[in-house]
Amino acid sequence: MNIDLLLVGRVTRSHGLSGECKIVPESDDPDRLLSLKRVWIGTSENAALEYKIQTTRRQHTKRGITILMRLFGIDTVEKAKAIARQNVYALEEDLPPLEPGEYFLHDLPGCSLKNDKGELVGQVADVLETPAGPMLKIMRPFRKDSLVPLVPEFIRRVDVNARSIFIAPLEGLLD
Repeated sequence: MNIDLLLVGRVTRSHGLSGECKIVPESDDPDRLLSLKRVWIGTSENAALEYKIQTTRRQHTKRGITILMRLFGIDTVEKAKAIARQNVYALEEDLPPLEPGEYFLHDLPGCSLKNDKGELVGQVADVLETPAGPMLKIMRPFRKDSLVPLVPEFIRRVDVNARSIFIAPLEGLLD
């Protein structure tokens, strides 16, 4: 596949008897999935197949909001079960525009990490998904790599256009 797809969720299981699928969003704003007209579903980006979306709706659960999605071509419980536990992808241009201050995690690698004084601390090498939440892997010249939690307590400002992230590290965080 020659297109760049973004992971936007995961199919957990079928819902109901007519092929509707339950999607757990990867976004902190599940409503971003409600306006999509198409998605790609598969075990990986390269194996994903395109599906047109018939309907979407929110569902509130004990674990948060999920999206119930009906796809053209998936019209039975058996077909919905066949795509369970697979990834859901979308094109960035199909997603609603980001609000000011919002960013995609895939835009952070390569950004400079700077302290409160604007001094260069290192460069973001990767964003790691951990059970505690996303962590920035920071490469630092002549020092060991560090991990910085992507939380407001440490991250003061993210400017993707300027390729800079400003932090207020706690004592010992980058030692």
